[in-house]
Amino acid sequence: MIASAPGKIILFGEHAVVYSRHALVSAINLRCRVEVKKSDGFRIISPLGVTTLDFKVHPYVSYSIKRFCELKEIKGAEIRIESDIPIASGLGSSSAVTVATIKAMNEEFNIGLSEEDVFEMARKVEIDVQGRGSGIDPFISTFGGSWIFPKRKKVDLCLDLFVLKLWERSTKEMVEKVALLRQKYGEIVERIFDAIDCITLRASECRIEEFDELIKMNQSLLRALGVSSQQIDELVARLEKEGFIVKITGAGGGGCLYGVFTGKKPQGSFLVRTNAEGVKIEDS
Repeated sequence: MIASAPGKIILFGEHAVVYSRHALVSAINLRCRVEVKKSDGFRIISPLGVTTLDFKVHPYVSYSIKRFCELKEIKGAEIRIESDIPIASGLGSSSAVTVATIKAMNEEFNIGLSEEDVFEMARKVEIDVQGRGSGIDPFISTFGGSWIFPKRKKVDLCLDLFVLKLWERSTKEMVEKVALLRQKYGEIVERIFDAIDCITLRASECRIEEFDELIKMNQSLLRALGVSSQQIDELVARLEKEGFIVKITGAGGGGCLYGVFTGKKPQGSFLVRTNAEGVKIEDS
């Protein structure tokens, strides 16, 4: 049985959403595909290698299997993984493989999980691996579309974007960096979060013509939070000179930049489309 789930992109609201503000998030048309077949033992095959249950090499898949086996005891499964989503880029590769694994196992072993059940199990796996999690990534990978969080308000947002992958970074380190800044300058940082929140809510209702202005403002506020860097700032400035308005998506410090595609894109970038379909069963 083959299931696929989409990656995601945070358009606005990074870090502010951790402190009870809103984020605008959408599923993108890059997908992870997971094939599950019944077997006498567990075997996971992916670009990361071939293992049995391995909580270091394949943590999300291994914890997905562990959680699944709490519902039904099984002898084993062969799990093959292919993905269009760059790893460690902030585009939701971990949640996509988690959701697709659970969905494929549900179908192969005929458990009867609903989409809400798939999401809840994936959310637990996120916590198993990371120690904490907002649930945004597994929700988007499960249900697809575009949403305002945390209220889970669906919005109609079909955009073509270009994405420029930077370098790997630690989400945990960036979150901790913002937390320390907030501890030192609480009132100031809270006002920055409020401004990001206003941008996020405006973006969920605005015309596409306004997006570049909102992207530029949000990027400046992320810089104020310390999750940009001199290298990123210089790249943003160079791209602006070339006519591209971009911002960080995700925790910052690396990951990816994105901008609205209007017929041209920066060298080295790739295109994605928002509002993609959620987890689904693929034809074999």
